[in-house]
Amino acid sequence: MNELLDLLLYILPGVLVALGALYVMKHQANQEQKKRHFELRRQQAKESLGIRLQAYERLTLFLSRNALSKLVLRLPAGSHEPEAYLQALIQTIEQEFDHNVSQQIYVSAECWDLILMAKNKTILRLRAAGQNDWPEVSALRTALVAQTEHDADDMGRALAYLKAEVAQMW
Repeated sequence: MNELLDLLLYILPGVLVALGALYVMKHQANQEQKKRHFELRRQQAKESLGIRLQAYERLTLFLSRNALSKLVLRLPAGSHEPEAYLQALIQTIEQEFDHNVSQQIYVSAECWDLILMAKNKTILRLRAAGQNDWPEVSALRTALVAQTEHDADDMGRALAYLKAEVAQMW
């Protein structure tokens, strides 16, 4: 019995030290894994910041380029008939929107909804203008420029929300 007790007195401290060392090593490994995970997330955030800012820039450009006042100035009347001119304006908006549709993954849902609403309202205004019988394109362009106040509200609201969202990133 004495021999068993002596053996236990020799083995028990070694087992306790081994268990303590195992616990410390496991804790150290967990801490190191958390640190690596944090660094990886930080690096990903740094890399995605540039992409997100580019998305905000592209959407800002979309909103400003497709405001009625700028759109009418950008797309010359040429030899279009009023109906063809309206279709060209709508097609320009739709093409530019399609080009930027992938940017929605980088902005909030509310921001994207405002951008979509501004685009749709601009197209609705163009279609409403098409209900009138315009003698020539210049009269249509003058009427569209006169409507820019309402269009500026929608585009401006979406643009202000976009800017506020970018400001929150800093």
